[in-house]
Amino acid sequence: MTVSKALREDLLASIPNLRAFAVSLAGNSERADDLVQETLMKAWAKFDTFQEGTNLRAWLFTILRN
Repeated sequence: MTVSKALREDLLASIPNLRAFAVSLAGNSERADDLVQETLMKAWAKFDTFQEGTNLRAWLFTILRN
């Protein structure tokens, strides 16, 4: 799997927003950090299913929410 530099940068740039959403879901920062880490691990494992050019942020938030 080859992930472009731009896609990696977009992924990293999404972390603060993912964390804010995770805090609203979890109610505390420790659990929110765990949720974000789990989300990033799932996303990285399934990155070959992401269609570049589509909405990365929406894809990540869907993973986090589910």
